[in-house]
Amino acid sequence: HFVRNLYDRAVEDYLSVSLWEEYLHFLHEHQDEFGILEMRSCYERAITNAGIHLSEGIKIWKACIRIEETHLATLIDEEQIEEAKEGVRRIYKRAFMVPLNNVEDLEVCYKSWEKNDSKDVLKECADALDKAKKLRSKRKEWEHTLDSGEGEADELLLSNYFSYIQAEEKMGNDPSRVQLLYERAVTSFPITAEIWNSYMRYIQRHLNVPSVVTKVCGRAVRNCPWVSVLWATAVRILDTASCEPGFRQEFWSTFLKFHLHIAPLLGAADFLEILLARCDSCRQQNLEPHELHETFQKMSAMMDEYYPNFVDRGLLLHSYWAECEASRLQDVEAGRAIWESLVSNKYSSIYEAWAGFIDFEKRFGSVDRCRALYNRSYHRRMDDAMHRYTLSHSWLRFERENGTSDLYFKALKKVEDYSTTIENYLAKQKSLAEDDDAEVGNKRRTLQGKKDTSEKRLKKEPGQRENAGMAIQHDDSRTVFVTNLAFSATESDIREKFSACGEVSGVRIIKSSYTGKPKGYAYVDFAMEESVMRATGLAGTQLLGRTINVQKSNPPTHRKKTSHSSTVSRRSDRSIIGTSSAQADSSKLE
Repeated sequence: HFVRNLYDRAVEDYLSVSLWEEYLHFLHEHQDEFGILEMRSCYERAITNAGIHLSEGIKIWKACIRIEETHLATLIDEEQIEEAKEGVRRIYKRAFMVPLNNVEDLEVCYKSWEKNDSKDVLKECADALDKAKKLRSKRKEWEHTLDSGEGEADELLLSNYFSYIQAEEKMGNDPSRVQLLYERAVTSFPITAEIWNSYMRYIQRHLNVPSVVTKVCGRAVRNCPWVSVLWATAVRILDTASCEPGFRQEFWSTFLKFHLHIAPLLGAADFLEILLARCDSCRQQNLEPHELHETFQKMSAMMDEYYPNFVDRGLLLHSYWAECEASRLQDVEAGRAIWESLVSNKYSSIYEAWAGFIDFEKRFGSVDRCRALYNRSYHRRMDDAMHRYTLSHSWLRFERENGTSDLYFKALKKVEDYSTTIENYLAKQKSLAEDDDAEVGNKRRTLQGKKDTSEKRLKKEPGQRENAGMAIQHDDSRTVFVTNLAFSATESDIREKFSACGEVSGVRIIKSSYTGKPKGYAYVDFAMEESVMRATGLAGTQLLGRTINVQKSNPPTHRKKTSHSSTVSRRSDRSIIGTSSAQADSSKLE
């Protein structure tokens, strides 16, 4: 029974015709222990799960017939013998209705079996067999693409699976055949999130039964726990399938067990998407007000714990929370407190926070509260000077539509004063940009002269020409690009920061071609590709007092190869010079 339980667990997880065949053979060998009824129950499951497998399903039918024929041979009573023979005949009939490769072998066996029993081949079986062969011919080309793709690159085989699935959907309305193709695909690609996500979405549309949905969703996140879209999709699909609240809570508890290990692998935005899906689910369950409030509170606390420096400019979680408090739970003060905590702390310089708070007060508060917020935002230092300019004009429109003429002119005076400041600021930026262009042009001409001198020297030293023309090649699939680094950050600092993600094979700090000083970004090379995903999870963390950004390396494809590996795009130098100046003056302005 222990072995049987292992077989049950195995066939529940993945579709494997060979495994089902072994399972049935195991039961056949121990038929005295399990009995014919248990064996029939098992082979019915095998037929349902693998019997329609076009290329290998014939093995299942043969195994089932073998079990019934063995049972028939043990019988003595004539009535039981006739009943058993009819059981064998039914299995043959059912098999002939399914499009299967090598079904001709089964046809020969059936004719021989009926001949021994002194009966003619039933016409209905022959008709069913003809129809099944026609269905098989429609799918022959697609099956061939899977067989031929087994030895090819994974991308080709995966593409063939998707094409076959689309074709099967167009051929008819049999979700079980499409589901079987998805099962075959996830068996070949168990940790490919793309196929799991597509499978879950298909199940939700066509087989939205709790028992099926829960099984597929659970397997998807267990195989790819680091993929946020699978968790978020699964949480929402469980709602559409009307799964029991207890199971949905159990599924979320599974995530909570994983999240300690998942969070470092996910970006902040990905982690946030999972939390939002949970909030959606709880909102739809008609929870008690205090339960819904606690849910949002926990989600916010989790976000702050794992990504304390992440700034959600869309305010997806907090605006959602405040809206639920005010409109769904009828507690405007609680919603207002959420917005107040944002603009009073981490989001005090973020335009979107002030604009969202003002919009909240327009819908749930009063004109006086809105005016007070406009006045507060005007005196705040924004992360971008133009954002305060935008809020000022919004304030002006608000006073025109809701205030008195006196209040309108007071607002207009402030807007005009700030507009003059902005115009002076933009004019200065334009002048700086022109100066930078001129400076870069002079340096470019100087460097070109040095390059010409170097080329002449190389012509005189042929032995060095080959080495000078060789650029160091880096594998971008094992590299991350790190920005917003402190200018004082050394290679050792960066290596120590990322060593927890895997073996660091190299650190390349990018420096200015003109000054030789660091530009604030670097490439980190790893020995293994798996380390890249873990490294991107460090986005939003601190290094030497600065919040770093980390993303997978994706250098511009148009960059020209050069004989000097240290040469960097000059266009980026000019861009960064201009940006640095702009940031400095923006700080002074505000």
